[in-house]
Amino acid sequence: MSEFTAELISATTSMIDRIGVDLQTPAPGMAETIWTQFGDAGFATLGVPETAGGSGATLADALAVVSVAAQRGALTPLVEHGILATWLSATAGHTLTSATATAAAGPACTVRLLDNAVVLDGTVTDVAYAPDADTVVLILPPEPGAEGSSVAAVPLTEPGVTVSSHTDLTGASTGDITFEGVPVTFFGSSPISLDEFTRRGALAYAAATAATATAVHHYTLRYASERTQFGRPLAKFQAVQQQLAQVAALTTMMEIAVDVAITAHERPGDTRVATAAAKLVTAASAHPVAATGHHIHGAIGTTSEHPLGRFTTSLWSWRDRYGSERFWAEDLASLILDDGVDVWDVIVGTRLPRTSTPTTNRNPA
Repeated sequence: MSEFTAELISATTSMIDRIGVDLQTPAPGMAETIWTQFGDAGFATLGVPETAGGSGATLADALAVVSVAAQRGALTPLVEHGILATWLSATAGHTLTSATATAAAGPACTVRLLDNAVVLDGTVTDVAYAPDADTVVLILPPEPGAEGSSVAAVPLTEPGVTVSSHTDLTGASTGDITFEGVPVTFFGSSPISLDEFTRRGALAYAAATAATATAVHHYTLRYASERTQFGRPLAKFQAVQQQLAQVAALTTMMEIAVDVAITAHERPGDTRVATAAAKLVTAASAHPVAATGHHIHGAIGTTSEHPLGRFTTSLWSWRDRYGSERFWAEDLASLILDDGVDVWDVIVGTRLPRTSTPTTNRNPA
């Protein structure tokens, strides 16, 4: 961790703790005051070059802020606005000036010329924070003969835009967006592919999920240490100790997988395996961590006022963002089976060249 990243973590923690977070479940909406402060401080566009309207710094720095917000239970569109929408616009040479933007893949959307203007038709579904956003940035199929993708920025207040409003389990807004001949404010080409966009979103939510699991572990450990039953703390019972150990192990595994993936993004080379592994591990571990937290807390953990619910509903809501556990399991298997990645290198975290003659006997039999 760089000194700058440590300062970011400290500043973000202080900012959130000073403002405070309403941890009622479900939440009444996103944490607007915290989000405004993030924007004023430049935290909302970390990881985007200053020349493109961002705050500079690295993806690792941006994900550090995402992790702090997730671990504190602050619901904000950090991932959608900065890590995805502003970044995607920048890759196409466009500076996004929206206060709150979201991003989505629109493989089924189409663009056409109408009176010398580019207009958009189609629908994108389950877009996080769409009802709160003023702009959506779409990654679309590339123009014929081009590589990468096309990028369109569309104000959500334009005539012809319809946003349906829903919420996820946390209470944060989501929605489907329908475009009917809507003029875009920007349309251009980007070298970024849909796969790269998906993996960036997956890594961001893997980081948020791991941080949230850490919060569940902390709350559960504290409750088990304070709550007495039959004359002694719950943490003194062997069955509870085993459950706490399981949560600790899963949480540590999630944190390590995310750290490895973030480190991979800071170095030259292929990051697909590390990203897929991080998203797979966090998605697979989210449910057992949440379930064990509720098991140990009992009925009190299911009340609207108890903070545990903010974090467990986040785990359940985020585990499938940018790909489910099965999706990433199949993706990782494809990389191993079809792209020549050595499964042992994935397990031990090394990237040694694959050889026809193993240097180590991996089968003790």
